[in-house]
Amino acid sequence: MEDKLKVVVADDVIALANNLKLIIEKNPRVEKVWISNDGEDAVIQIMNIEPDIVFTDMDMPKRTGIDVIETIKGYPCVRKKPRFVLVTANRDLELYIKARELEFDIEHKPVNSERINKYINEFEPIEIDEEEETRKWNEEVAEVRKELKKEGFLKKLFKKKENKE
Repeated sequence: MEDKLKVVVADDVIALANNLKLIIEKNPRVEKVWISNDGEDAVIQIMNIEPDIVFTDMDMPKRTGIDVIETIKGYPCVRKKPRFVLVTANRDLELYIKARELEFDIEHKPVNSERINKYINEFEPIEIDEEEETRKWNEEVAEVRKELKKEGFLKKLFKKKENKE
């Protein structure tokens, strides 16, 4: 038996968020749906809940839907990467380029329950290559250390520590 899905809906228009939640909750494959009303709250919820799918509005206070996607995809500590669906009225070509780059789907407003259910019914977990993630993390740490060393920060830090003793 397949696991039930956890879903986050991020939209600052409460009526739209609730409508999308009602559509999603009717799908028998869904366990629970959470709502975030701004981009910052969405990032926090995604990091804590580790949902399978995130439907995020493009234009929200504090962070846009793109910012939310970039933030979550950019955190190496987020091991379970959700599938993102950006819900927007925007049909700009640059958005489609960004979607390819960041690997997210675009769903245009007004939302269609058949299309929303298709994302849920066809969902397959994104496999995380632990070795690759560890390698990336180690590269990032090495890069930060290199920058700190170049700036002489570590020497200054150790000198301050020696002076205190």
